[in-house]
Amino acid sequence: MKKNKQSLHLPLCLPQVLWPRILTFVVPAEYTGTLDHLFSIIRTLVMAEERKRQSAKESTALIVSTGAVKLPSPQQLLARLLVISMLASLGKLCGAGAIGLLKILPEMIHPKLVDLWKTLLPELLQPLEGKNISIVLWETMLLQLLKESLWKISDTAWTIQLSRDFNQQMGSYSNTSIEKKFLWKAMGTTLASCQDTNFVSSQIKEFLIAPHQLGDQRQGITAILGHCAENHLDIVLKVLKTFQNQEKFFMNRCKSIFSGKKSLTKTDIMVIYGAVALHAPKQQLLARLDRDIVSQVLSLYGQCSQILGMSVMNKDIDLQMSFTRSITEIGIAVQDAEDHNFQFSYKETLISYMLDFIRDEPLDSLASPVRWKALIAIRYFSKLKPKLSLNDHLNILEENIRKLLPLPPLESLKNDGQTDRDKEHIKFLYERSMDALGKLLRTMIWDNVNAEDCQEMFNLLRMWLVSQKQWERERAFQITAKVLTNDIEAPEDFKIGSLLGLLAPHCCDTLPTIRQAAASSAIALLSIKGIHLEVERLQGLQEGLESDDVQVQIKISSKIAKIVSKSIPNEEIQMFLEETLDGLESLNPTCTTACGIWMIAALKEQGVALEDQLLEILSSIYHHMPVLRQKEESFQFVLEAISQIASFHMEAVVVNLLQKPLPFDRDTKTLWKALAENPASSGKVMRALVNRLEMGLEDDIAGTDAISVACAIQEVVSWGSPVTRLYPELFTLLLKLVSCTLGQKMPTAPLSHRRRVMQKGERQQVADPCRLSTATLKCLQAQAMREGLAKESDEGDNLWTLLSSPVTHHVGVCALARSMAVWQHGVILDIMEQLLSSLTSSSEYYRITGTAFFSELMKEPILWKHGNLRDVLSLMDQSAWDSNAILRQMAIRGLGNTASGAPHKVKKHKQIMLESVIRGLYHLARTEVVCESLKALKKILELLTDRDVSFYFKEIVLQTRTFFEDEQDDVRLTAIFLFEDMASLTGRRWKIFFAEEIKKSLISFLLHLWDPNPKIGAACRDVLMVCIPFLGLQELYGVLDHLLDNDLPRTRDFYRQFCVKLAKKNQEILWILHTHSFTFFTSSWETIRSAAVKLTDAIVLNLTSQYVELLDREQLTTRLQDLRQDPCISVQRAAEAALQTLLRRCKEISITL
Repeated sequence: MKKNKQSLHLPLCLPQVLWPRILTFVVPAEYTGTLDHLFSIIRTLVMAEERKRQSAKESTALIVSTGAVKLPSPQQLLARLLVISMLASLGKLCGAGAIGLLKILPEMIHPKLVDLWKTLLPELLQPLEGKNISIVLWETMLLQLLKESLWKISDTAWTIQLSRDFNQQMGSYSNTSIEKKFLWKAMGTTLASCQDTNFVSSQIKEFLIAPHQLGDQRQGITAILGHCAENHLDIVLKVLKTFQNQEKFFMNRCKSIFSGKKSLTKTDIMVIYGAVALHAPKQQLLARLDRDIVSQVLSLYGQCSQILGMSVMNKDIDLQMSFTRSITEIGIAVQDAEDHNFQFSYKETLISYMLDFIRDEPLDSLASPVRWKALIAIRYFSKLKPKLSLNDHLNILEENIRKLLPLPPLESLKNDGQTDRDKEHIKFLYERSMDALGKLLRTMIWDNVNAEDCQEMFNLLRMWLVSQKQWERERAFQITAKVLTNDIEAPEDFKIGSLLGLLAPHCCDTLPTIRQAAASSAIALLSIKGIHLEVERLQGLQEGLESDDVQVQIKISSKIAKIVSKSIPNEEIQMFLEETLDGLESLNPTCTTACGIWMIAALKEQGVALEDQLLEILSSIYHHMPVLRQKEESFQFVLEAISQIASFHMEAVVVNLLQKPLPFDRDTKTLWKALAENPASSGKVMRALVNRLEMGLEDDIAGTDAISVACAIQEVVSWGSPVTRLYPELFTLLLKLVSCTLGQKMPTAPLSHRRRVMQKGERQQVADPCRLSTATLKCLQAQAMREGLAKESDEGDNLWTLLSSPVTHHVGVCALARSMAVWQHGVILDIMEQLLSSLTSSSEYYRITGTAFFSELMKEPILWKHGNLRDVLSLMDQSAWDSNAILRQMAIRGLGNTASGAPHKVKKHKQIMLESVIRGLYHLARTEVVCESLKALKKILELLTDRDVSFYFKEIVLQTRTFFEDEQDDVRLTAIFLFEDMASLTGRRWKIFFAEEIKKSLISFLLHLWDPNPKIGAACRDVLMVCIPFLGLQELYGVLDHLLDNDLPRTRDFYRQFCVKLAKKNQEILWILHTHSFTFFTSSWETIRSAAVKLTDAIVLNLTSQYVELLDREQLTTRLQDLRQDPCISVQRAAEAALQTLLRRCKEISITL
């Protein structure tokens, strides 16, 4: 070889015999190591010979002078050079040299190849220039060269010889070498090109019987028969079938053990069938697939899975992998056939086998490629017809997801490996398995034309995308990115909103791989819809998500959200927001923040166009609030979202919130307060609520809607929203609402299906319309006091209890009116103007409310000066004649208060006012009306003269006297006061009449000096002082003066002194007192009964003998004896004393009882 090396420097006139001699060293395997040099020498010599020949203008045929040298045959040379050419894909010089040698020696191989190779070989060499080529691609190109060359030669004997020469080289290469693998395929390709079917059949049978000659028998026989089937499918299948029927696999295995020569197993045959299907002509394949290939594979697998004729669970990895390989190649072959009408009947069966393999794999390790290979098989089968149902797709995907995503972290899996090589293998299996799962999902999802089905399949990843284990989330997001990216074609109506809301917040997840995958997926979703974003900018932002700084992540996520949110389809915003709300509930703190940012960004960008979806959006937000309340940061985002929506659609938000059941729960109240807290919306929300309340009360009837508005106003006002501008209108409406809800019960609300998170000790409230309305008015008044629009009520907190009860409502209204800040002229006048309609309302309660309110304002002079109370006065007068007692009472009070507010009006309208008020004295069934009339008369009469009153004097006195013994303290007291005032209005005309009425009333005044109510006792003392002059009894002043002492005289002593003086002056009046005293013996008050008996004792003691004889002694004795049994000891003793006095007086004048 040293000489050969030196031959590179020989002159060009070297004899023609040199390079052919060197050619003899190419084929023998022992010279393989020298091929680099040999090819270089041969190429140099051949090119020199070529130049010499061209200069001599000789024939173009290359002259080979061999002499005694035996040159390799063309077939040997072609076989050797083609196999060595495979090394070019590994960048080895001998490989490039081999293909280069073929280029210059076509005529030595076969004359027919000169023109063909002149075209094909330059094209073949192009991929080798500058870089290594893919092994698979290079192998394919070489086999194609072989195939076309044999077709061009078209010589059966030549082809047969080539196959034999290929076979002779089997022992020249190791089984794992690239040359050996190519050699098997070249052998199969040569047989496929051979026209002698008998030869092909015999060769195949020889390989099946003695596969050991091929080296690695499974790989060798599989490659040969697979490529041979490209043109001889029938022959291959026939020989395989014959071989199966004739061979006894068990006996062959035994022979191989003893002989040392292995024979084919059923597992090997399964693999062969797969390769045959993969390379077979597609149309021929489909016709024979089920019967001659798939059924054979299943039969062989079934036989391998049996022991003594019984099927068992087979854990033979080689069997599983071989079966999987075989059916995968079958699936690929069917798919490549592109026959859209072909129905693969074994599809479900084979998928079922693959799922069984995957189910049997452990969840704590990844030691075998079974998952990976089975996933690939399922992916190919999923594309074939018949189409699987949605449930089948879901079941298949769920099975696979549950067998891969829950695996331990990769580092834990790698720890199962004992060597670095083992660890690398586990990593390899992990990456391939995850890649296969991603491709399976991608295929199954996007091969479906139904958008909803695609969504259903995608939903299988949901639980993993939000898993608490970050390695599970990482896998789920990487698979998701694989499914969504790289120019996929989704159904036209595929919805991205929900997925975007699910994925986007994870741009701030814990691992950079998750953040990158989430960002890629979010951007890809919009690309699916044909939405072109600022790609370069987004990619730049996405790179920044590699940072571990949380604040940087949040900032970048916010920027991405602003860009992406603009392009979310409007009709899908609601789904997007629903997902972000779910994220606020369940994700980690950083992702929760991102959820909020994305939600707010979407609302800011698209809030204007959300009107049609507002109901669903607000309902969704409200549904999540009970849980989100427990997470402060998440809850703040919800409140901000509501405020953001309201900034665009205040009216719609208000309407929606008002539809919540009453009483508002905690979350609804919080939403109202959120609107009130936002400076941009607080004024708008209050205005909207006032408008709706006004609409709800248009007919003076309060429905549930109006009550809801009131509750909302309470929440807004309680937050401290200013009320000055709207106070008059708001106050009037709320007072009207309170009035219209008196005695109402809340309609039964439908059962709420909303989630409730009850705090410890919290109870479900029972709605009371009037209580709710009153609470709002109370809240408004509290804020009004802070703003100087009202003052504290003289009733304190009892005001609101009074106001909400139908029985005491008018009392509460009066107290409320008294709490108004009358110095705020403008405010009060606005209220009066708006409340004026209440006086003529169709609602009786509302008329009462308005009348009661105005009745208190009538006493304010400043309001008479600035307000139009003249109309009110007229309406009051009309109401004083109403059939409703409370309404009459309030109207009469208003007439009476007019005396304080506008005395001149009393004098001007004295007649109508007196008539209205006096009429109230006849309303005996309702003492409150009587009492109010008495008080009003007292106020009015103080402004009138005797001439003004003269016409009504007698009526007033007579009616007043009827109430001296009324059960109600206030009535008695007012009546006594009024009677006292009447004394100053007697004039000359009524003096005698009044004196007579005094005589009749004297008994009441005397007895009620000891009334249970001290105020009445004092009033009786005063009225006695005023009335005594009418009777000419001024001598009694001295006795009455004792009543002014700090120590009141004893009752008996006072009456005896009084009667002594009276007896001396006027026995007639003393007798009148006696005649009226009997009626008081049965008084309900003990003190009055006792006083009546003691007064009788004093009268009897001081009557003259003439009057004593006139006494009805029997009746008096009977009455006094009855009183001796009175429950009150004081009465008993007084009765006993009176009897003794009567007995003594009778004895004195000798009269028997």
